[in-house]
Amino acid sequence: MLAAVMSCALLHGQEAAPEGAGEEAAAPPEQPLPTAQELRNANRAQGEPDEHVVSQSRMFSVSGGDSLRMGAIATKADEVRGRVNRLLGFDDHWRYAVSIRLVGKSTDRAQANPIRTRISVIGNEPNFQIRIYPGGGIDVDRLTNAIITMVLYEHALREVRADALPESVKVPEWLVTGVQQAILWHSGKADRRMYRNLFDRAEMMSPDEIVAAQNVSRMDATTREVYDVSCGVLIMCLVSREGGAAQLRELVAESVLAEGSPKEIIASHFHELGIDANMLNRWWALQLAAMAEVPATEMLTPMETEERLREALTILHYNKETRTSYPVSVHNAYALVEVPEWRAQMQPCIDRLVQLSIHAFPGYRPIIAEYMRAIGKLHQGATPLEVQEILGPLRELREAYVTTSLRGRDYLDWYEITHLGKSPSKGSFASYLEAMRILRKEQPGPDTHMSRYLEDVEALYCLEEGSPLPERIRKQVKNPKKRNQEPDEQ
Repeated sequence: MLAAVMSCALLHGQEAAPEGAGEEAAAPPEQPLPTAQELRNANRAQGEPDEHVVSQSRMFSVSGGDSLRMGAIATKADEVRGRVNRLLGFDDHWRYAVSIRLVGKSTDRAQANPIRTRISVIGNEPNFQIRIYPGGGIDVDRLTNAIITMVLYEHALREVRADALPESVKVPEWLVTGVQQAILWHSGKADRRMYRNLFDRAEMMSPDEIVAAQNVSRMDATTREVYDVSCGVLIMCLVSREGGAAQLRELVAESVLAEGSPKEIIASHFHELGIDANMLNRWWALQLAAMAEVPATEMLTPMETEERLREALTILHYNKETRTSYPVSVHNAYALVEVPEWRAQMQPCIDRLVQLSIHAFPGYRPIIAEYMRAIGKLHQGATPLEVQEILGPLRELREAYVTTSLRGRDYLDWYEITHLGKSPSKGSFASYLEAMRILRKEQPGPDTHMSRYLEDVEALYCLEEGSPLPERIRKQVKNPKKRNQEPDEQ
């Protein structure tokens, strides 16, 4: 026990007083002071943690690992807690601390459930624990989920009397997951394209399906991704309501302690839902549409731009005699003018082109402008032959973009497969200096597949209006299509 006392004293920069201090006693024989390692071994023998790190908010205490890792976890815990507080409007006050314990080493075999949460009652007070088994590494997403869970539990139980503590508590999975996704969204780390793709395909889960979902941990990867994003939309639509943060704070406390279906608990705090049962679905749909909207600063890749451009240049013609619809491309001016009332269908086409020009790959913006000029000339009475003289070079330029993009993608895939994932290469700083010299034109760059690809992209981007394609790019465009067809048609 003396070693433990000395350990505590040394940690606080004090000298340990021997037993019997203040009484006249024979001086004990001088012995060498124990080393730090001996103190740690003595503490472990008595079942006491050798070291621990307390977070800046002092709510989280991390033990069981090296100081660097424990400090990183404590910092992460405070960061997550701060984001939850800002999202839900919690104050900075807390009543119960959370103990985070690292069990084992990173070299241990990975556990099936590496991060576990537990709440127990000790001395008429709830005790919050997170256990981390770092074998195989620590999953940051799971750790974030566990910290959010504990923050919500602590908020819900801090005002509960000791004699009123329930035997078991459980925060709904949709609530924890939704808060985590909302935090990712506000921090700019959410994948906006996931919201966009699911919105376009109408694959998002409805609010009723979200709160009623069972066995979430057993969902396959795709279903779980849809579930997570859907929960984030639900939390965001509740928080965005007027006074929504305050109502959601009350909902957190009641969802842990109260009995009743999740939808009834939500309706009890958002009273508008009691008037119209479908109002939550409308809130959720409007929030999803807002989150799926592409920001003006987001740029499409060349392949994505090509696909959107193909869609924007296509109109559907309904044949009243056959009662069928078939697509007609603006690329074929001869077929376009045969469509009855084709001028009326050009305005939506122009609107799509204008919208696409905002997010298109920069090299495609002159192409889109040329398409709009061709449509304008056709609308003003130009013959299809005159318009085709504008559309023909545009098709060749688009073919060149597609060819170079595919070649660059294939080369990057090959490079990743053959070079990445191996032992780290040496001389990274020297490689960096060499790259800077190349960029500054201090020495010519290497003649590689990648350098030639970048040169081709730069040549296309800097190509002046009306100029022919560079000879090297012309040779790479294989199997030129017929003049009046789309680039993907044969």
